[in-house]
Amino acid sequence: MSTSSAETDLSSSGKPANRGTLFLPSERPDHGGYIKALYASCRHALTTLARRRRLALAALIAFLPVLAPLALAFFSPSEYAESGNQVFVRLAEDIHVDVFTPLLALFFAGMLIAEDIEMRTMTYILTRPMPRSAWVLGRFLAYMIVATLILLVSALLTFAASSLHAKLSLVSQADLKLFAHYCGVMILGLLAYGSFSVFLGAFTKRPIIYGVILFYGWQHLATLVPGLVDFFTIKKYTTALLPLMATQRHNPVIETVLGNIQREVFYVGMPKAFAALIIITVVSLLLTVYATYKREYASDRAAGG
Repeated sequence: MSTSSAETDLSSSGKPANRGTLFLPSERPDHGGYIKALYASCRHALTTLARRRRLALAALIAFLPVLAPLALAFFSPSEYAESGNQVFVRLAEDIHVDVFTPLLALFFAGMLIAEDIEMRTMTYILTRPMPRSAWVLGRFLAYMIVATLILLVSALLTFAASSLHAKLSLVSQADLKLFAHYCGVMILGLLAYGSFSVFLGAFTKRPIIYGVILFYGWQHLATLVPGLVDFFTIKKYTTALLPLMATQRHNPVIETVLGNIQREVFYVGMPKAFAALIIITVVSLLLTVYATYKREYASDRAAGG
């Protein structure tokens, strides 16, 4: 009586001869490991972001500050020309750090998970044989690659355009060190704002709306309210990391019907500000991973709940 070799032909060690068609009960298929899963998630997210129109829109908006120093260089009389150092510092702090960093976080990170929930594809993604933490971290890594590339290229072009003015040079070691300092603050800001935006996308139905309210409404209000309220903002810590320049930042003044009141500011050192941004990033990502493991929002919404 004959049977197929895949079922009966065993080697002297007791293992099946045809390993491609039969697994022992103790064996499991190799899915490539954690790093491979993280890479696959990152690559898929990069491909998805590259196909979105918001990528071109975000890049266009981010490159607009380059026009400011060019316009000042060609249209301002020489006796009224501003220092290139002041132009770059003002644009880097007021535009790149305070406006574009949270904006790019909302553009990309805020929709990393919320988009899959909205499109009802979350259930199918989470059923794949992949650690959910690797899926979240891979998508977050893709956001960091795209947002960092856009923001740093914009800052570099702005720095180059500002060098057309006096007191800023592309070959000066001090000026290049200043540029690198601002780039570091931007990257840390992208980490903190992006991780919090991912958290909003995992736990709320309208992450963009909540993000705009928190990043551009609450943070601005917290800098005007006396007390320690501004410690509950990300801007508090990104501002603390900015280099001290000749154009120093003064205490904000609150205008009231009784007159101007100068608000007392509690400063944070750079090491503590750096630690705070890292803590915000880690905690937000852990909460996002927790949502994908414990909460059933994906299946509920996919079922119409």
